[in-house]
Amino acid sequence: MAQHQAIRTAEAAPDGNGRKLGAKGQRTRQQLVEATVALLETHGLRDVSVVDVARAANTSPATFYVYFKGVPEVVLAALEGASQTSPTLEAIIARDWLAPGATDAALAFVEEYTTIWNRHRTIFVVRNLAAEEGDTRFYEARMRQARPMMDAISEQVIRAQAAGRTPANLSPRSCAGTILMILERLSAIGPISSHEDGVGYADLKAAAAHSISMMLGARG
Repeated sequence: MAQHQAIRTAEAAPDGNGRKLGAKGQRTRQQLVEATVALLETHGLRDVSVVDVARAANTSPATFYVYFKGVPEVVLAALEGASQTSPTLEAIIARDWLAPGATDAALAFVEEYTTIWNRHRTIFVVRNLAAEEGDTRFYEARMRQARPMMDAISEQVIRAQAAGRTPANLSPRSCAGTILMILERLSAIGPISSHEDGVGYADLKAAAAHSISMMLGARG
């Protein structure tokens, strides 16, 4: 079971009709968000009903509908308070990857990224599954949250290409997207991976770090 997270939504978040909420309304809305996330730790999005959320939040379905149109909208609200980056991660990716020490930096990058991702594991898993099933709202949320790191990685690939360390025929954004896909998958399945046959979480992180180093032109 994923560890429960406290999801913080925007302080000035509106209710379901776009009205600005007061302090009491903000607390109720937050309780609904946290109750939904807790339920999603053990249930799929389609298996959680408004009645389930209202009961878990010690309120009524009528109160739920004051704040949200449905359970998917609660998840989208939770995603607004969940970032896939951090100052530490941004500092690591902004380093000079062509300079010595980049291999160690790549492993630090993987460690920080997987830590951040798993901090919001429940809603990221739900978001990705909904996006892959064709819900454009969740696809757009996924792309929006990935874009800052996508841009930062793309810039480093361009630098590596200019230095002749990464093939010039590769698309920088495709390289960045591949790195993020590797990290997302690693974050999702790594904690439950087996240590048999050298595929434990630490082994997978080391392999991912090596791939990132090569993509960004690192040489040790």
